[in-house]
Amino acid sequence: MLSFWEKSSLLDFDYTVIGGGLVGCFAALTYKEAHPAAKVALLERGLLPKGASTKNAGFACFGSLSELQDDLNDCSLDDLVSLTERRYKGILHLRASLGDEAIGYAPVKGFELCLDQVNLEQMAFFNNALRSVFGSEPFSDHSSNLKSYPFDSQIKGLIAHAFEGTVHTGNLIDTLYKKLGEIGVRVFTGTELIAYTESESKVQLEVTSGHQGLNLNAQKVAFCTNAFTPLFFPELDIHPGRGLVLVTKPIEGLHLEGSFHYHSGYNYFRAIDQRILLGGARHLDKLTETTHEFGTNPLLRTQLVKDLNELILPGYSVEVDYEWSGIMAFGKNKQPIIKKISDRVAVAARLGGMGVALGSLVGKEVADLA
Repeated sequence: MLSFWEKSSLLDFDYTVIGGGLVGCFAALTYKEAHPAAKVALLERGLLPKGASTKNAGFACFGSLSELQDDLNDCSLDDLVSLTERRYKGILHLRASLGDEAIGYAPVKGFELCLDQVNLEQMAFFNNALRSVFGSEPFSDHSSNLKSYPFDSQIKGLIAHAFEGTVHTGNLIDTLYKKLGEIGVRVFTGTELIAYTESESKVQLEVTSGHQGLNLNAQKVAFCTNAFTPLFFPELDIHPGRGLVLVTKPIEGLHLEGSFHYHSGYNYFRAIDQRILLGGARHLDKLTETTHEFGTNPLLRTQLVKDLNELILPGYSVEVDYEWSGIMAFGKNKQPIIKKISDRVAVAARLGGMGVALGSLVGKEVADLA
């Protein structure tokens, strides 16, 4: 049974965020900074964020050339430029809010590996379209520098993105949680929302933590649950996409600066602590990877290891040290969903695999709705 003190002081909030990932943290942070006297809570069902916020590759990226070309199949050029601008502004907002040193931001540029010669006409088209977003042309042909990389000779072209970089995902989330504590946001980890009921005066949240179930009350609620949002709002166009990430054992003599993409952005890798972090290949088996279940797809893992040994680091002795998966959210296009469900309830979800770039801005925008 609850005590008098618990009922009178610990269960009622002005603003409650469901989901403790990047979006949820920024929603809580934004609301609390705008309303310092408000009681703000953040609920996360895992001890650590369950989606992809602590399981991503830490890429501050905006879309490789071939990925942007593919995206034009599902949206207009104007919409694609607008989305790219939001991704860029999201990274700028993230960096300004937390500081580059705290999140381990490094402006190392992004590079796309091409199995054919660089399509200069395509590059000129997107440079022209995105010049207004970045203030100058983002893409350039770096194929003449290929000999300075360890890649196999089947890589024929290399395209640089001048404005991409990397972050340290663990430091980023750790910094966010520390900041939430400093400004007085109550963070409940290991707390799962079972159901919610909305009335004229409040939203009642039925939650469970450990073996205890109880009800919290909130004046307004933001669902920042990304791929898991359809558990509460099945009508929304959101479906999960699992991403696999591998990290090698330390590699002697490894020198590789940058963030790298290939296969239209589906595959990616970077060097970290003398290791290679490599992930992706979801396009090889999208049906199986459309799941909320964490785990490893042997087909994808086999291909990633093959790429590592034959394409990225041929001639090196490379072993995988550990691996994990994260769950992203996708839809008919890559535009995030930020909307009110009612006067008291809002949703921010479907970041299209670009959570690092979009998360801070999407979190701010859903808090602004309140």
